[in-house]
Amino acid sequence: MVGLTGLAGYLIRQAQLWVFEDFNATLAPLDMRPAQYSILVIVRDNPGLSQMALSEVLGISRSGIIPPLDELQSRGLLERLPTSDRRTNALHLTAAGTALLARADRLVQEHEQRLIDKVGADGHRQLLQVLEVFGRNR
Repeated sequence: MVGLTGLAGYLIRQAQLWVFEDFNATLAPLDMRPAQYSILVIVRDNPGLSQMALSEVLGISRSGIIPPLDELQSRGLLERLPTSDRRTNALHLTAAGTALLARADRLVQEHEQRLIDKVGADGHRQLLQVLEVFGRNR
């Protein structure tokens, strides 16, 4: 009998639990959650991105993106600047946001190395290839 360990969905969920627990613990010293990290990375890589475009990239509703943006702005990590279209704001990291994200990036690389250590370098490359299929076809 194969049981649950023969089901990809079960094993993916087990992997997800390990990754989430480790990632959350990794960012905890910075008082940062994974969604906040994702927002900061996307805004850093796309300065001036609109809130609507950010919500689309992350797959979060327009109303759902507001609370994390409010929190990041209140912490002085992100700013919303008006654009020529008064209905939209351009998102930019502040100097404090850039500095905190640099610290987070170093911690996230440590997290990724723990994952590589767990599955091996070849396993990690294969894992990325397989998971990329799901990201592309979402």
